[in-house]
Amino acid sequence: MATGTSPAGTALAAKPTMGRVILRRSAITLVVMLLILVPSVVLFVITKQPSATYASMGSLIGIFALLAGGRRIGVITAIVVSLLAPISIVAGLSPVTGAALMAIMTLTVGRLSIFGLHRATMLVPIFLTWTILSPMPWLPASLVAEVQAKLMASNLSLTDVIAQAQAGSGTSSATTAKVATALVDMRMDSTYLVWVALFFFVGAIIPVLVLPLVTRKMQMPKPTPHPRSEAVPYTVIITLLTAGAVYFFLEHPKLVAGSFLIATILVLTQVGNEIEWKITIERVLGTFGGVLLLMAITNIVGGASYVSVLDIPMPMTYYAIGIVFGAVAIIAKFSPRQWIYYILVTPTAALLNAFTTGQATRFGDQRLVDNLVGAVLVVAATVVTLVAGRIMKGRMTIAPALGGPDASPA
Repeated sequence: MATGTSPAGTALAAKPTMGRVILRRSAITLVVMLLILVPSVVLFVITKQPSATYASMGSLIGIFALLAGGRRIGVITAIVVSLLAPISIVAGLSPVTGAALMAIMTLTVGRLSIFGLHRATMLVPIFLTWTILSPMPWLPASLVAEVQAKLMASNLSLTDVIAQAQAGSGTSSATTAKVATALVDMRMDSTYLVWVALFFFVGAIIPVLVLPLVTRKMQMPKPTPHPRSEAVPYTVIITLLTAGAVYFFLEHPKLVAGSFLIATILVLTQVGNEIEWKITIERVLGTFGGVLLLMAITNIVGGASYVSVLDIPMPMTYYAIGIVFGAVAIIAKFSPRQWIYYILVTPTAALLNAFTTGQATRFGDQRLVDNLVGAVLVVAATVVTLVAGRIMKGRMTIAPALGGPDASPA
């Protein structure tokens, strides 16, 4: 009589319990959250500047680049984003330069889709949209006390308070010109630009160096290359739509949350001639669900209430809710129920960006409009370019078939 165990029985016995799965996902979430938060906190303590939270954006960029492209792509991405960050702040002074920089970044992402590395680098243009459209201010030494007092007494954003402090009590055209000049000078300040580059680099490089020690036993997904017949339409969509959006929002600076429209375009646009509509619909509905959740939270909590942390006012209520949502979103990302991730990632990004968010309710309303417009643009552009992609694919079959790219761009 056979004493061995059947393969099916072995597989069944080896299947981890729900408790172990949750524990493992919670441990991964804890490590990821520490990698996101610790660099920002340390740099915040050193500089006393709210813009140190850019390190959290850098951490997310590094994590995604590592998981989707490997350590080498992670290191290259950390260097590239640190060089592009100060350029993006200066480029945002003009609609033309801002749109041109976004076109360069999305052209690069589109080109990398041939090697399957577009997902690894997509967060670079997504997060640098914030520095182009609405860079987090650098607190002038002469205004620190006044800005802190106004933040503690109001629910305005840091940008609004700095503008009020620089304007003083006057409302003349001369005062308005003074404020505009001060904001331009901030974008050109070498100290500020160097620190922004450092914030992004430190935030991105730490997870690239640390995570491989934790995930060495995990099986990482390999990049999936795409032929030019799929990569070219994809590149055209993201480049034209995002560059046009940047130009529009720089021309209309009073519209808030423009960064989210660009993020919607980049996240929803897929590579390939056969669009996975189920995934697209899940992402769209999940994003809208997240917007409604954000609007409910901001209406219940109200404006950002600031608490003094290391003598710097911080919107701790928004931050605390954002961190909790972020942790749950990360757990959901590694589960079969990714629709939960799509719902929670929107309020997470908005709440952790509270320093540059003025009126929370208006922000949520504009976020809803941006997602709707972004989704419509992506779907319409995708339908149009599918035809072009299939025509290109038909023409390319005449030439000798290629097995794929010969070498990685890294």
